[in-house]
Amino acid sequence: MQNSDQIIILILTLLSAVLTWKMVYDFYKTKIHKVITHLIAVITASFMLLSTTFLFMNKNYQRGSGDPQMILSFSSVGILIIMLLILYLFFRYIPSRK
Repeated sequence: MQNSDQIIILILTLLSAVLTWKMVYDFYKTKIHKVITHLIAVITASFMLLSTTFLFMNKNYQRGSGDPQMILSFSSVGILIIMLLILYLFFRYIPSRK
């Protein structure tokens, strides 16, 4: 059970970072040079990777106690989905309406 939670958290974290990179890259690729666009997208995806990791971290983790480092919860997954929806609104939905 513990390993399956860790695998799910890893997949969610990497998927959110890749989706963030794709949305930011597609938004800026026609406005700025491709190298700068890629750098902006990678930096933004790195921040998403960090924030998602912090979202799933155990708040009461103590080394050597046997508690899991990462906890899969419905609230963390819900917050992650909300963050991705807000990014989708800012980088895909609103600009395509113009």
